[in-house]
Amino acid sequence: MTRTQLNCFSAVLRTLSFTKASNLLYTSQPAISKNISKLEEELGCRLFERSGSSLTVTEAGWLLNDFLELSEREFQKTIEEIRRVSSNSGRTVKIGCPETWNPHFLYTLLKELTAELPELRYSVESYRLSELLARLGSGTFDIIVTHEFYASSPLGPACYPVGETGCGLLYSVEQHPDVTSPEQLKDIPFLVYDDDISKLSKRFSGVIRDCCGDYGFRPRFRSMSQATTALFDTANGKGVMFFSDWDFAISNPVYGYLPLKRRLPVNLVYYPEKISAEAKQLLEAARARHPAAGRK
Repeated sequence: MTRTQLNCFSAVLRTLSFTKASNLLYTSQPAISKNISKLEEELGCRLFERSGSSLTVTEAGWLLNDFLELSEREFQKTIEEIRRVSSNSGRTVKIGCPETWNPHFLYTLLKELTAELPELRYSVESYRLSELLARLGSGTFDIIVTHEFYASSPLGPACYPVGETGCGLLYSVEQHPDVTSPEQLKDIPFLVYDDDISKLSKRFSGVIRDCCGDYGFRPRFRSMSQATTALFDTANGKGVMFFSDWDFAISNPVYGYLPLKRRLPVNLVYYPEKISAEAKQLLEAARARHPAAGRK
């Protein structure tokens, strides 16, 4: 029994729909079904009854839900007790960022945003995008900072822009020494990862297509399960990767980096109903320094 399986169970129970649950968790419907099936197999009983397009919760499902709600209440009580007995005033804001980012840029951004908040404490951890979103949804992170492209919605996180960066194509200098324009890379596969969550993969691939469309071609994609594998294949001339100016790999001499015309947003992503008082301070500082009318 894993946290992912329990998150999938809670989302299906909340929406009574595998499709809506996949939208809620930014994952695919088959992934939801697989996790529910594994959970039911481990427990030895069905948690949901399927009848055509309708879904109902079994008695076992309600018992599991009661246990999870009780566990969550006890967990929150424990957290509050820890905060009460802590000798330090305030709380550390937990921030997540993509695993490919160069720490210098995030450090510079946070230094700017916290310039007038000397008492604010924060910590930063990096993961791939799917894990960042899962941890944001579970409350492990208060805020994540990412280049990805969100529209605020009732079922998803809100985002607030705090800047932008350039973007470009990463390729092997040794294997493609004479590259001067993106069109010369059009016949090489574009390597993308995070394809375990199809909605994000499609969104990211769409942005790459738009950028390449500025140069008159449509890229061919190949999905990779790990960023490091994709980088290794790129170094060997087997692919091209779309990166931003904030990513660490562009400073590696093995790679060439060809800038594109587009700019990418840098967003603070958060759940308004879950954000802590301390994280709200960080968001208010961002709004003061980067006014963005009409955005949460």
